[in-house]
Amino acid sequence: MRENPPGSRQYQGRLPRRLDPHRRPIDGVYASAADCRRALNAVITEMDRGLRVKPTGKPGGAVRRLSTVVEEYIEDRRNDGLDPIAINTVRDYRDALKNVINHPGANLGHMKVSLIDSPTLDDWLRDLRAIGFSHRRSSKAFAVVRAALAWEVRKGRLAFNPAREVRRTSTKKGRSSRATADPVLLPSWKELADLAAFPKLKEDRLLILTIAWAGLRWSEAISLSVTDLWPARARLSVRRVFSWDQDESQWVIEDVKAGLAATVPLPTPLWGALLELAQSRPVEDRLGGDLLFRPTRARFVGRPPVVINQSDWGRRVWRPAREAAGLIGDPQLPLLDPRRRALQVKDLRAYAASVVVDSGGTMYEAATLLRHSDVQTTNKYYARAQDERSQDPARAQIRLDLSLTLDERIDALWVAWTRAYPHQADGLFT
Repeated sequence: MRENPPGSRQYQGRLPRRLDPHRRPIDGVYASAADCRRALNAVITEMDRGLRVKPTGKPGGAVRRLSTVVEEYIEDRRNDGLDPIAINTVRDYRDALKNVINHPGANLGHMKVSLIDSPTLDDWLRDLRAIGFSHRRSSKAFAVVRAALAWEVRKGRLAFNPAREVRRTSTKKGRSSRATADPVLLPSWKELADLAAFPKLKEDRLLILTIAWAGLRWSEAISLSVTDLWPARARLSVRRVFSWDQDESQWVIEDVKAGLAATVPLPTPLWGALLELAQSRPVEDRLGGDLLFRPTRARFVGRPPVVINQSDWGRRVWRPAREAAGLIGDPQLPLLDPRRRALQVKDLRAYAASVVVDSGGTMYEAATLLRHSDVQTTNKYYARAQDERSQDPARAQIRLDLSLTLDERIDALWVAWTRAYPHQADGLFT
């Protein structure tokens, strides 16, 4: 202990050399030597018990701020030798850091990590709400902060994770404000027929039908290989996605979402048309050279395209087809009416699940088709689409034999669909 500065009657305590070779002072100054001794002994006891991190490095080194910790955490997870996070997850984490954690109106990133405590995190979350961030986006940013601080603890640079003490309560008012006011829009059989029949190119029509009947995500559909089609059975392997790596400025191949690679059944006529498309595709010795659905135009001069660009495809194919099918939405409809908004590509996954359930299949069969790890996910996000059956009497009247397998059920549904709307169905594969 020492009086600092001399004659000020303010005492400062310094750590012993066994804990810190540089003998750094503890926080605070004290009015008496006894108070300083008690505070110093308390700090030493906490360090000896592992409740406080011992100082490391030389005094005057760079201050570790939260933004730096989050950046290092993301990079460490990205380069993990056993279980690296996906490229899209890296992008989402960085988006949360840039636009939420470092937001000028609630900038938590500039704070010293050693000064962050649970009240600070509570205040930050309140500030995010005042700015107008949604509950979902704030929760994602908080999850990144909590994980980064936990990583800092594991590295021995932080004594404990203050985010563990933040407890979010759930109230009726809060759940009501977070309720999804955008129900899944389920296209009717006729609307799907009009949607799929509109594009001029056969491969565009096949892409829409594959997403709708196989329940694929957009990234999965455009990443299909010609070898993913089974040559002897009407099935499709879903095993990979193409992701853009911004750090390396190149496309990389990753596992599908949650690593749930699986096979899904296809209607036999659709499988035959896709098999014909696959046989017409020459396999090239380059990244993306084995794709089933391929770009029709290059986005950059001198650079061969890899996968279909969603923005270009949406402008060229999806939006005109959606308008032709009358699925552009009507803002005059009630707030919770799904037809208030325009059809999205993701809504076709709801179609894939709904036709199985409508025909007498189980929610477990629908979950199998969508490759959800938990049937509750299927029920939560896609069962709501069943309200749209009243607008589709042609499909709602179909009830198939309960003894049919999922493959047989999908084949029977395809036949019923094409028979209900032969005018549109006749030109799908030409």
